[in-house]
This record gives sequence, structure tokens and C-alpha cells, in this order.
Amino acid sequence: MTEQDLTGRTLGDRYDILELLGAGGMGAVYRARDRELDELVALKVIRAEFATVPAIVDRFRSEVKLARRVTHHNVARTFELGNADGVMFCTMELVEGESLTARLRRERKLSVGDAVAIATAVCEGLTAAHARDVIHRDIKPDNVLLSGDGRVVVADFGVAAVNVGERQELSGTPAYMAPEQARGEPPTPAADVYAVGLVLYEMVTGRRAFAGDTTKILADKELVDRVAAGFGDLPAELAEVIGRATVRDREHRIQSAAQLARALAPWARSVPRAPTHAPAAPRDERLADVTTVIVVAPTGLASPRFYLAEAVHEETVTMLGRIPRVRPQPRVRVERAPGDVVVTFAADDRLAVAIEYDGIEIAKLSVPLAIDRIEVAAAAIAESVTSVLGLRAVQTSSPASDRALDLMFRARHIAIRDMHRVEEAMAMLEQAQAAAPTNPKIMAMLAIAQLRLAFFMGSLDHGLLQRAAEHARAAVALAPHEVLAHIALGHAELNLGDPAIAAGHFRVAIACAPHSADAHEQLGRMLLEAGYLDPAIERLEDAIAINPNVRSARWEIARAYALEARWEDSDRLVGELIAMGVDRPISRARYAWWRRDRATLIELRDVFLVDQQMFIPGLMTKFIEIFIEGNWEQRRASLLEIAISIPPNQRRHAFVAQLVAEAAAYSGDIATALACIERSISFGLFDLHWLDKCPLLDEVRAAPGFAALRGQVKRRADAILDALYGDHQLGTSETAVASGI
Repeated sequence: MTEQDLTGRTLGDRYDILELLGAGGMGAVYRARDRELDELVALKVIRAEFATVPAIVDRFRSEVKLARRVTHHNVARTFELGNADGVMFCTMELVEGESLTARLRRERKLSVGDAVAIATAVCEGLTAAHARDVIHRDIKPDNVLLSGDGRVVVADFGVAAVNVGERQELSGTPAYMAPEQARGEPPTPAADVYAVGLVLYEMVTGRRAFAGDTTKILADKELVDRVAAGFGDLPAELAEVIGRATVRDREHRIQSAAQLARALAPWARSVPRAPTHAPAAPRDERLADVTTVIVVAPTGLASPRFYLAEAVHEETVTMLGRIPRVRPQPRVRVERAPGDVVVTFAADDRLAVAIEYDGIEIAKLSVPLAIDRIEVAAAAIAESVTSVLGLRAVQTSSPASDRALDLMFRARHIAIRDMHRVEEAMAMLEQAQAAAPTNPKIMAMLAIAQLRLAFFMGSLDHGLLQRAAEHARAAVALAPHEVLAHIALGHAELNLGDPAIAAGHFRVAIACAPHSADAHEQLGRMLLEAGYLDPAIERLEDAIAINPNVRSARWEIARAYALEARWEDSDRLVGELIAMGVDRPISRARYAWWRRDRATLIELRDVFLVDQQMFIPGLMTKFIEIFIEGNWEQRRASLLEIAISIPPNQRRHAFVAQLVAEAAAYSGDIATALACIERSISFGLFDLHWLDKCPLLDEVRAAPGFAALRGQVKRRADAILDALYGDHQLGTSETAVASGI
């Protein structure tokens, strides 16, 4: 079967092939409709004559696996690998617009502003890929897509490689590949930087840097020290940046895509919109467009019924997500685009709902804030949206237990905002479970509350963790597609089991509910500790954008900034959180001793003296006195005893060992610091970011034995990344996982 045979056909009773978008030596790419999700996708197939060649099939599979590891606004998402009706294919995000090749063919060369904007966006996508150790190795105008909304997308990871320090086969396009890549040397981010430099040169000059046959191109690259672009009206400084990006010798080149993006910042601006390509109609009907519905988080936190407004908001998003051709986007604030529907909520005695379409208000609703009206209210809002779009109404069902649901929503509202009230929230959830013993969401929330109590408050009930794990497992068994169930089981694995398995459950959670702030936060937190900062912060910011009440995500970002010594950014976030009434004295104390801020530590000592029960009774006071007074020898034995004697909880043990390691390192006791790091690793530590960047560990990192310990953490971090972006399945379909991640 050739690529021309596929147009008009359906693969696997799921993908309607609408139109051939392009073909190459290996296969073809089509516009297709996914019947199951009722969305347009790009479908890439291997030519039939190659589908039986193991090496080519392995390369195709590698493309899907590597591309799925990279999640970024400027990278085309890859969904799944399939084989149906004798055709091997993968499905990808469909980017409506044109390739950079098409634009250069039409305009020959671009303005400096346009060219730099495109190159910067490519760098941002590559930064995300490099953070996952994925080197693209084939950056060229064909693989840079310009969407109709101004987005720049890096596509085609067909020759991408993992940066593992091994020699590679010659892959890529000779005109754009780096000299060391042509020699088969290990791939590094600098190879992609070289290619971006050549693409930028082509955009601003209107011609390729290297031309001729392959032999001539590769020979010229061994002779040319750097590509010179200093002519015409091109700024000399920009020509210098292009030269630095295209230095022949890798060690003298700009080393990372992030560094290149910063160098281009003086000339950067937004990317102009590209021409859109109207989708071809199926044989008997034209495919309807997908409408984005922005569901803005509710205001009115002071209302005693605000927790019910949150529940209506959550249920509305869930209902809209079930409707074909509707894409709900929960957000904190409105960022309108033409054709969007916007739903806003304001809570008081009742819930005021405003619905806009294409900038015009089309409906106002006033719905009661009552536990028995949550689903009805959400259905009324969703029906108002669907009616203007000409879509079918939403089907509803009655909740099983109003009292149980009321207790559940109240408990969640309390637990999110006040860690000191977790026991109160847990008691409410236990009552809710008694009223609805088989409700998986209540089971999952009870498990999460129990786990939070065990970690933060150090409950002496040694069976608490086991009961939490049992509740989480039962929730997953009853409802394998319930987002909270997988979040709960992920937390249980973090505290009792394997962090990589925990990561797998967080991955499934986000596949089950792509609009869940909790799912984004947990995935972002694990990526952050594993050392993948850019994608982690992107996930955490997504969580905040979906739900502004996810304050813990802001604390995670503040910690990342503190470890990166971005103190202005960290202080700004901490100040905003305190202004919201959300404080974490333990986190603030830690940041203070990292930067040796004695004044803040003295201030916080009074806080801990007032609340001696915070985390572990008296522990933080002991630490602060070490950093203020330097009395490590007097405190060493008692701290080590506390670290050993705390209740069984992997995550808690690992965290306390980290704190003791910091105090020991600060005091010059490198041997104890190493021992504590080793202890933390034995309890599941995967916090590579802390291990590499904590300023108190500078001397420890130079000590014998540290490299071996770091290797253990790095392998664990890699296993977590593989669980988040690899081929594992945990209780849901691979299709769902792939499209959600």
C-alpha cells in the first residue's frame, strides 16, 4: 500500500485519512480525523517497503518514544504508535500553517525581527528537549513549522538521539548538521545550536550557508572556522551571535539552546501569524472546528460557600471535556482569542456565571450554591455553551450521597489552604466515607489527607500510611480512570514504595484529566526534583493557571529559583505567598540558611519557638541554632537520633536526612553529610536538583564518594523520567496516556 492509496481510507476503524500533507523518502504525513477523540491529527506512516526492515522500524519507534519525552509549547506533540491494516504509523499534533521552508521559498529572506523570533522559539523548544537529554540532530527549515496563530513548532524527531556519550551513526541533513555530527561523534546540545545558527543565517541572508553535493558540504564544514554573516543591514552584534553559534570546534561554540536564546534576546519579538491551511472535507461532510472554552477559576474566596463554587467549576470542566469538538481550558485569567467561549464564575450567596462567545456576552446565569445542585448547575452552564455552538446537550446523573459529597468538598477546601487543619479534614473525609463507602473519589481524598498528615505532622499512628495505601489502591481498582485515585496512589508510592512507580501514576492521572491542576502539580514537582527545571516549571505554572488556589506549586517554583541562586525571583514569589496568607516557615528557614541570611533565621527562630510542634517537635529550632551559633558538635548526636527515630515514612526520612546533611556540610563535617545523603538515597531520594545545586554542599560535591552517590540519584531520576515519558501503562490505555502527556 503506497501513501497515495490511503487518502479517503480509515485506519483501524479510528483514523479517517483526509488529505496527503507531504511525502518523503521514508513515508508520508496525512491530515486525519481521530474518530475516538473527534479531533484532527497529523498521521505519519512508513512506506510499506520499509515497514518490514527492522532497523527502520526501530528508528520509527525511537522517534515516537523520544518525541513523547518532550512536552513544550514549541515542540509538536506525538501521541501514539500504531499498526493497523498493514500500515505502521504514529499520530502527532496537527499544526495548521506552513513550514519555514515554504515561507522562505515565498519570501526568500525574513526581517531580522521575524528571523530572530522564529530562532528563539526553536531554541525554547530545544531547551525542553535537551533537558530530557534528547538531541534533535535534524534542525532545518523543513522541520520548523509556523502555525496560523503565530506559534513556532519543532517537528520530526526521526533522527533524534539520547545524549549518552556514545558514537552515533551518520544521521541528519548534511547542509545543516554540525561538523562533529558528520564525523559520528556523540551528540550534544551544541550540535542543535549549530543547526539553529545555520537556519538563522539562511533566514536573514536568503541563502544557505553551505551548498553543493554532500561531499563538498562536509568538506567545507571542516575548513570554515565559523559562518560569517556580517554584511548589508544586518546588525554586527547579531552577525557575531550567528558566528558564535556556528563555530566549527564544538568547545568554542555556544553550548546550549538556552544560551543562544539569551544571546538573541535584544532582537526578539513575537512571531507573525502564518497562513492557515483549510482542512479538506471528508467525502460526505465537512469536519466541524474545535472550539476552545476558557473556564475561568471562580472569584469570591471570602464566601462561606466558595468550596461549592470550586466544585461547580470542576464539574463544568469535566462535562465540557466529554463533548466532541469542545476543548475546555481552565484558567486563572482570560486570554481571549477570536472564536473562544469564556465562562466566568463569581461566588457569593449564589454563583453568578457569565458566558461570552467571540467577545459578546451571550448568557448570564445565577445558580444556587448547594451540594445537591452541583451537577445540575454545571450541566446548565455546559448546556448554555453547547447551545450556542449547536452541539448536543450534556447528560447528567444524580449524586449518590449529598452529605458525603459536601463533607468531601469541605475537607478538600480546608486541607489545601491550611496544613494545620489536615486532621480536621481527615475526620470529615472519614465521615464522608462512612456515608458513601464505595465512592472512589472520597477514598482517594482520604488517602491523600492521611499521607499529608503522616508527612507534615508526623503522626505516631504507624498504620496510617498502610491504610492510606489501601484506600488509594481500592480507589484505583474501583475507578481506574479517576484522576484523584492515581494521584493518591502516586503519593502512597512516594511514601512507601518506588518513586518511579509514583511517577507512572502521576502520568496516568494527567492522562485521565488533562485539566487537573493537582495532576500537573505532582508531575511538575517530580520533574523539578529530578532536575528537569524548564518542563517542571512549565507544568507547575500550568497548575497555577488552571487553579490559582494551588499555592504549593508556587512554593515549589520558589525553591527551584532559590537553588538556582535566583534570589530576586524566589523572594518575589515568597512575598506574594505570604501576602496571600500562605506561609511555610520551614521552607523560608531553609532558603535563609542556604544564603547564610542570619537576620531571617533569627526572626524565624521566634516563629518555631512559638510553634514547637511544627513538622517534628523542636527540630527546626535545633537547625536554626546550628546556623546561627555554629554549635554542630553539641547538636550532632541528637539530630542523628531524630533522623533515625521518626515514624516509618520514606519521604519524611529522606527529607530529614537532607536537612541534617545541610547542617553537617555547613559545619564542615563532610563525612556526616555524605552519610546523611547516603541515608536519604536509601529512602528513595531522587532530588538531583538539590544534590547538584544546594550551595551548602559545595565541599561535599568535591569529596571522594560523592560521585558514586550522585550516580545512584541520577539513575533514579532517569527512571522517573522514563516512567513519566516512556512506554509504561498503569491502569489505563496507552492511547489515553500518550494524548494526555
